[in-house]
Amino acid sequence: MYRHLKKMAVICSILLLVMSVVACSGPTEPEPPEETPPEETPPEEEPALYTPGTYQTEVPGHNAPIKLSVTFSEDEIVSIDIIEHRETEGLADPALKELPERIIQHQSLGVDTMAGATISSVMVINGVADCVDQAGGNSGELRAKAIAVQPGAKIVKTTDVVVVGGGGAGMAAAVSAVENGASVILIEKNAALGGNTLVSGGAWNAANPELSATLDAAAGLDEKLRSYLQMDASELPEDYRPTLSVLKEKITTYLEGDTSKRFDAVELHIIQTYFAGKREALDGTVIEPKFEFVEAMCSQSLDTQEWMKETVGSSFRDTLSEPIGSLWLRSNGPVNKLDDYFVKLAKYITDNGSEIMLETKGESLIVENGRVVGINCTMTDGTPVELRAEKGVVMATGGFGGNTPMVIEYNTYWPTLDPNILTTNVKTATGDGIVMGLDAGAALEGMGFAQMMPIGYADTGFLAFGGGSNVMYITQEGRRFVNEYAERDVISIGAFENGTLFYELKTLGTDPFPPSGTTEDTNVIFIAETLEEMADKLGCDADVLKEEVERYNGFVEAGHDDDFGKTSFTFKVESPYVARAMKPSIHHTMGGLKIDTSTRVLNESGQPIPGFYAAGEVTGGIHAGNRVGGNAIADIFVFGRIAGENAAKGE
Repeated sequence: MYRHLKKMAVICSILLLVMSVVACSGPTEPEPPEETPPEETPPEEEPALYTPGTYQTEVPGHNAPIKLSVTFSEDEIVSIDIIEHRETEGLADPALKELPERIIQHQSLGVDTMAGATISSVMVINGVADCVDQAGGNSGELRAKAIAVQPGAKIVKTTDVVVVGGGGAGMAAAVSAVENGASVILIEKNAALGGNTLVSGGAWNAANPELSATLDAAAGLDEKLRSYLQMDASELPEDYRPTLSVLKEKITTYLEGDTSKRFDAVELHIIQTYFAGKREALDGTVIEPKFEFVEAMCSQSLDTQEWMKETVGSSFRDTLSEPIGSLWLRSNGPVNKLDDYFVKLAKYITDNGSEIMLETKGESLIVENGRVVGINCTMTDGTPVELRAEKGVVMATGGFGGNTPMVIEYNTYWPTLDPNILTTNVKTATGDGIVMGLDAGAALEGMGFAQMMPIGYADTGFLAFGGGSNVMYITQEGRRFVNEYAERDVISIGAFENGTLFYELKTLGTDPFPPSGTTEDTNVIFIAETLEEMADKLGCDADVLKEEVERYNGFVEAGHDDDFGKTSFTFKVESPYVARAMKPSIHHTMGGLKIDTSTRVLNESGQPIPGFYAAGEVTGGIHAGNRVGGNAIADIFVFGRIAGENAAKGE
């Protein structure tokens, strides 16, 4: 019994132990399978913005097509290269060099155009946009990506002389002021120096009898010289008459000697400038060039070239040219327009401790107690600038030929002016200096007379360059209609009377405009081996054209023009023929601030405004109603030099 009970106790103890273990552990469940961690999904890659590579395009430029290439990586514009262009050297440089850098920096086509090079800037942006699209990008988005520009804190500076404008007159004034011991700050609203001076032909009229005497005379010039011998002194104002007397003596001496060589004299330049500028307004008012200005310009022109050679190292060609409307072979231009009119002068200014501020626009003159003491300006990014001038401010902002509404508003010479008329000017030639001068109490002179450039390209208005001694100007019907060697307004009037559009016809290669290797550019240049072919291209009657050319070539042989009185012939019109489609464009504005020969700006009472000087196309009175071709460059450098010297001296 005892042994049985003991056995039962052991069994119970085992059962209790098992039950306690089961109670503690709970019911037994199958182990879940081991979980495999989910595979990581790689982030979605951003699609490439561009198909990498280099893409090329060609877009219209200011002067000729611009070829460029753009290199892309998958997500950015890497480089922009200008392959080929014929834009104006210097003036277009910001658009061709700085603008691509800005596009790359901001990866945007919403960058601002470069002041003074708007057309070139727009074309570069358009070219890059085309390459963006070629690479699979979205040029519209890049154009919409505007770049915010924040103005800086106001800048205040003080100097002796402030020069407003970086064209030829302003550069000459700044160099002259520095030479005469003044500190100078020159401001220019464009992104580069140059203005209209740089887009002009650069021809500088300077009578140089010694150089002229080395050149063969053109047919017909003796006849013109004899006409001055027949001139009655009563045809001229009294102060011009002694000059005519001296001229007659010089012409008589020349005609008695070797007439196979050219003749020139300062006196001839003066008399020609007078008659070219004497004009009658629509209301009958007659305007004449003032003798004291014409005499200063003509007599100091060659000397001013010598001054530039000695002072800044400018170089001039030892050959002469005759731009359209020049009336004589006496233009002696620079070897390199950019270097000799701007780069060398700018270096002289800055090397001598003075300053040039680009993209800085003059807004208003500071006048205190009746004296001009400075100017308020604004930089392109909106930063305000106040420049104080201890001795004087020289206004050299140029004319208003780029401001068609202003030309039309003041016009008193042309019977009608089309609001859509084109211009040879830079777009920033808007008359700023004239407006600022008016606000400061300046008087104006000759504002109603604007010069048309007869040979503006018909499709753009840009200056075509060239002279009148070796060409025929023909109507759309193929008929000659004017003396090609006449003044610019005479030729322009003839064009307006014959439908405005006309053609310049000449032998290809007889002058560099256009170059002998040129090709046709639709609606601008036409080249033909025969007159029949040329007539077909121009849309005129071949028989009419052949008859006109034959008659004109007869005048060249005779040295006398029975139809229009032309007095200078250098070449016949022969094969290969080239014709350029021309229309008169606004070119030069003769009116502006009234000054005295010291370049001091005058008020309505004829009194000088203290501290205020002006030079160049911003002034009036020098050219009166019509400017002789080549006289503008003489004007701006001669009177720019005078203005700078007098401002430096406070005279």
